[in-house]
Amino acid sequence: MWRKRRILSLLFFSFLIGLMPSVQAESEVVDRIIAYVNDDIITLSELNERVQEFAAARQQNPFLREQNQSLENVRREMLDALINERLTSQEIARLRITVRDSEVDEVISSISKENNLTQEALEAQFRKEGITIEEFRQQIRRTLEQNQLIQREVRSKTVVTEELVEAYYQSHLEEFQANERWRLRDIFLPFDAIGSLEDRARLFDLGQQIVDRLQQGADFAQLAQRYSRGPGAEQGGDLGFFSKGELDPTLEKAIANLKKGEHSPVIDTEMGLHIIQVTDVETTPPKPLEQVRASIYGKLYQRELDYKYREWLTSLRERSYVKVEY
Repeated sequence: MWRKRRILSLLFFSFLIGLMPSVQAESEVVDRIIAYVNDDIITLSELNERVQEFAAARQQNPFLREQNQSLENVRREMLDALINERLTSQEIARLRITVRDSEVDEVISSISKENNLTQEALEAQFRKEGITIEEFRQQIRRTLEQNQLIQREVRSKTVVTEELVEAYYQSHLEEFQANERWRLRDIFLPFDAIGSLEDRARLFDLGQQIVDRLQQGADFAQLAQRYSRGPGAEQGGDLGFFSKGELDPTLEKAIANLKKGEHSPVIDTEMGLHIIQVTDVETTPPKPLEQVRASIYGKLYQRELDYKYREWLTSLRERSYVKVEY
């Protein structure tokens, strides 16, 4: 898939789901005003157009396709997005926020370079998408205006303190704790697919004999070479290193408390019997705060930014005249 589609999708749905200029449909008897936003209006045809855009995008996006939203919920969300768009556009005009042509040119140039496209090739791709270069320029302009608005009203007032970073680290220590991984040897005695109960009993007896010999000091690797029918048997049953979550849960539970050099009892699984020895344990030290400070700050900043933006948008709606007749 051409990378430009991803950039277009971002522009279409960033900042309140879609920044395409609303195109007034031809007058129809069914068209009517469904919302008043200060001195502006939203019509039913605009809402229908936005819902159609969302439906088309959902068909192309597997994550959106999996969302089981009813049509009515989608329409409500799209109407809410249109109202928010009107409010932010009015605020951009009130604050006299402007974007120079050179800033738009710079974004387009960057897109062309990132995708190794000439201006002509870029415009040709837009035509395939049913978009003119001027429409795309307007989308970029609106995005940049939105960025300036958010920078002025939200980002400049979003603060993440050192205390918040440290508090997050202390309350989420499990994310940064030391990790262990075990190097294992395995003696695997598989069940015969058509074996009888007597055959399984003999296999269990063999497994117990092996465990008994190990407890008497026999070498695990030698027993694995002789009896194991699993991976790494020729290398003494060596399986390499495993971290938590990489083993079958039954096996992982059986070795959870084993120390270096210890072995498990006979482990009964669906496919056969296992006897596992831990030959080495590697421990990764916990990540200090200094190592993860930047990532924690970024996570908290984005969370705070989202909250501040919703708070600002709610405040903007409360001090505006919004009337829905839908």
